[in-house]
Amino acid sequence: MLYIETESRDAAFHFSVEEYFIERPQLFSPIIMLWQTGKCVMIGNNQVAHAEVNLSYAQENEVQIVRRSSGGGAIFTDSGTLLYSMILPNPTSEYPTQKAREILAESVIGTLSKIGIHAGQEGRNDIIVNGKKVSGMAQYVRNNRVCSHCSLLYDSDLDMLAGILQVDEEKISSKAIRSVRSRVANLKDYLKKPTSTREFRNFIKQSLLADHDISEYTLTDNDLAGINSIYQEKYGNTQWTYGHSPKFSFHNSKRYASGRVEIFLDIVSGSISSCTIRGDFLSTVPIRALEERLEKKEFSFKTINETISGVNLYPYLGDITKDQLLSCMFD
Repeated sequence: MLYIETESRDAAFHFSVEEYFIERPQLFSPIIMLWQTGKCVMIGNNQVAHAEVNLSYAQENEVQIVRRSSGGGAIFTDSGTLLYSMILPNPTSEYPTQKAREILAESVIGTLSKIGIHAGQEGRNDIIVNGKKVSGMAQYVRNNRVCSHCSLLYDSDLDMLAGILQVDEEKISSKAIRSVRSRVANLKDYLKKPTSTREFRNFIKQSLLADHDISEYTLTDNDLAGINSIYQEKYGNTQWTYGHSPKFSFHNSKRYASGRVEIFLDIVSGSISSCTIRGDFLSTVPIRALEERLEKKEFSFKTINETISGVNLYPYLGDITKDQLLSCMFD
């Protein structure tokens, strides 16, 4: 296993590093990265930026907006947050996505226990302490590799987090809490002798080096050239971050236990001319293949039901079911 660490605080750079190594599965062994950012909102691959982020607040406070390749919801990070990425091979065999997510969660929970913080996993993607969220996980799969990553709130500005994220009120009420601010906590608050974020990061690093057979890897000039190419084309590109507003004549949105689904359809002469599916569901592959499957089909329950019957929707929609997708389109 390789350990990669840089001093960059640019989230777009680190997402580019992840993708660079995922695109070269034949060259590298499993990878762990620890990294930090400046003030940043990371939106999920299938989210609409203006619906998730208070953009005027972000501009006033010089907060970076970045779209990641994994699904799930928007998160806020800053210099008091630690980010942890793990890239493992063969997601369909040795490390399926569920196992990869469990490996990441167990690594985080085990490391926190060493400093007296008793954390646990809640649902598919949250790590909690005393009922409050301190970490969120997400994943994506490419080239027969799975990238799992999570944030660790250590000494983050939770007031800014609450001010910048436009959290769905239905999502908040479904968890029987009053606000996003009341749902999250900093790990620092659970330490008897709090340390700096830098010291916490060093502790996490040393724990990883002690618990795993890891070699530190320094990015080469060739690596950096390839990473920069991805950065310019994708994660550092505003077109990737904000995208086009979908064209639609039909729109519906529903929240389920596994996330919100939002569907935009352009319907011409009874057929779906274009399809866009958005939301904070935990997809692991690009949803465009599913959208294309629905395009040029008659917009009827029978036709769409037949079209997606037998299709494994899990990689595209996480735990959103076929019946829930149909309900969003036709109920």
